[in-house]
Amino acid sequence: MIAHRNIIKDFGRVLFWYPLRWIVLILPFGLVYRLCGLLGRLEYALSGRRQTDRMRQNIERAFGCSPTKADAILRRNVENHAMNMMEFLKYPQVNPRNCSSLVVWEGREHLDAALTKGRGVVLCTAHFGAKQILQVALGHAGYRVNQINYHLEGDRLSFVQKNVAQRNRMRIEARIPCRFISAGRFLRAAFRCLHANEILIVAADGAGRKENMDDSFHPFPFLGRTMLFPTNYVELARRTGAVLAPVFAIREQAHHRIVFFPPLDTETGDPVRQYIALLERHVRQYPHLWEFWEEFEEGELLVN
Repeated sequence: MIAHRNIIKDFGRVLFWYPLRWIVLILPFGLVYRLCGLLGRLEYALSGRRQTDRMRQNIERAFGCSPTKADAILRRNVENHAMNMMEFLKYPQVNPRNCSSLVVWEGREHLDAALTKGRGVVLCTAHFGAKQILQVALGHAGYRVNQINYHLEGDRLSFVQKNVAQRNRMRIEARIPCRFISAGRFLRAAFRCLHANEILIVAADGAGRKENMDDSFHPFPFLGRTMLFPTNYVELARRTGAVLAPVFAIREQAHHRIVFFPPLDTETGDPVRQYIALLERHVRQYPHLWEFWEEFEEGELLVN
């Protein structure tokens, strides 16, 4: 979802980061999840008719479904976004002992086998499911984890976005067991962690906004349209010899199923198309978990 600059949302951000955050930190995870439905409905109401109509229409076009079906997906999508936000506040309270109640692993042997090669693993994730649960879970499981990270800057942010939301977000990220690598320092730091046989997490579905894209983005078929996807992570894997492997974090009630897939073929195949096929399968099965519905239109992610 696009982080819009608007006074009503800024007021909501202040409430979220101060009185609501303090309440969330006191409550156990179970009660926090119960609050998410209410917060999701509130966010839906505050989003405004223009934004919700835009997302609903993008969902309709992607699946050829009715407005009613698209609205049901949209409401679950906004609720998932609220859950992501609430969970993010609680991440500093997660530790190796309680993490097992939040996460179920599937296919983890693919990751372990990839690390035995000694050249690092580029994990291809997406703006799908929970924000940064993968980093939290892997870090507490003892893996050395890095993530390519990007934050909006300057006049693209309101005063509240910059000095309240982003500042508090970065403080929480500093307490997550993961090293965040700024996208501006991508190559040097990324090469270093892979040479050390560590995990590097990349968002293989891209940056979300057209202005965040560089020359590594190319058009590929996706959900019946043509969407811009990054390709630079494939060249990184090829140059370092790192294993390129997809992973998805799927929200199921009050826990997450983290699913690892066999490595993508970087030698004779087309790993970008292989990944996109997996992403499309997951978005079709769990459309409410993908965060790019507002951007899924021409002029943003789509070229036609």
